[in-house]
Amino acid sequence: MEQINSHVEKLAGKVVVLGVSGSIAAYKSADLTSELRKAGAEVFVVMTESATRFITPLTLGTLSRNPVAVSLWDEGQGWQPGHIELADQADLFLVAPATANQIANFARGQCPDLLASIYLATRAPVLIAPAMNGKMYEHEATQENLKILESRGVHFIDPVVGELACGYEGVGKLAPIDQIVLESAGLLA
Repeated sequence: MEQINSHVEKLAGKVVVLGVSGSIAAYKSADLTSELRKAGAEVFVVMTESATRFITPLTLGTLSRNPVAVSLWDEGQGWQPGHIELADQADLFLVAPATANQIANFARGQCPDLLASIYLATRAPVLIAPAMNGKMYEHEATQENLKILESRGVHFIDPVVGELACGYEGVGKLAPIDQIVLESAGLLA
């Protein structure tokens, strides 16, 4: 436990931009935000429109103690575009949960939303925790997209096996929050 705590301490004072995409597992981003803050990280949450259907920006804003960004069109009043500012500030760009759609956007360099725009603009380490139906995760297209991102230096926390929201049993559940926090800290070592 002491080794884990010393490892997680590497998050202290770091800026984590936490992307939340539209998976049923989005509710777990509340615990993830809290754990990252407990470890001393400054957390800025970026949500896709779809994610707001599973958990509210108010919840994540309260837990992160920072405004939540959802749209390119709602960016701040400063001269610098908000997505570039967040991309530049990030010590770590973490996406949990990441849907098949979001992973495809990243792999193909498409920017239909704020989260994908920040992904393309950041030079911080990127850590992605997929969460989706097992058939979607195992599909050749998703696996190809994961390989593309991995070849570009993106890090992953594989989903785990368990009962999925769709009622199936299989791979696709978001990795445990403590594992995501530990992997996040490891990238900042």
